[in-house]
Amino acid sequence: MPKTAQVPTELREFNSLFSSLCYKYDAARVFDDFLTLVICCLARQTQEDWYHDTIRKYDEDEINIFPKLLGSLFIIYEKNKMENKWCDPLGTYYELLSGRFKKSNFGQFFTPEALCDMIAQMMIPEDTFGKNILEPACGSGRIILASNHRSKGNHYTAVDLDAVCVKMTCINLAFHGVRADVYQKNFLNEQEPFEVFTVNSDYYKTQTPFIYRH
Repeated sequence: MPKTAQVPTELREFNSLFSSLCYKYDAARVFDDFLTLVICCLARQTQEDWYHDTIRKYDEDEINIFPKLLGSLFIIYEKNKMENKWCDPLGTYYELLSGRFKKSNFGQFFTPEALCDMIAQMMIPEDTFGKNILEPACGSGRIILASNHRSKGNHYTAVDLDAVCVKMTCINLAFHGVRADVYQKNFLNEQEPFEVFTVNSDYYKTQTPFIYRH
């Protein structure tokens, strides 16, 4: 697991909770399961079977850790929202895990946040509104987050081949109030996507994060 000194202060509680599950389970599996469970929680009871299939391997004490992980994550999103910032705590933590598990299921490294802001400034005019914007290799959704921070009110189509990246993007966009369709597929071919999610389809009415898995 990442050493405490390597973990940003705002993620240390999350890291402590997450680490308590990794004495028994593979870290890659736990992280992916956590993402799945968050999506199920935001799916408004449309993914009960997926939820139960994911959670059944854990005992009662372990299950009780997952809401605490989500609570810790929610605090990070809300803190940054109050400071008028965008954030990617999932991608940041995933990169820390990557550094510790180079030979396992990890290995993703994402565009630095400052560079995402620069790309957004170059590509998205401040008065852009109501456009559908494509991100063909979304990673954890950072460029979309930076673009939304610069100019809100657009819809995004996000694509990535990696299932973990797709889940992180869905959650990041949901908590930032971004409307999007997110596809797990190879953008370079015409094959059908493995997974399709719609994010925040009714956010303008409810102001509530929502992820719908098709």
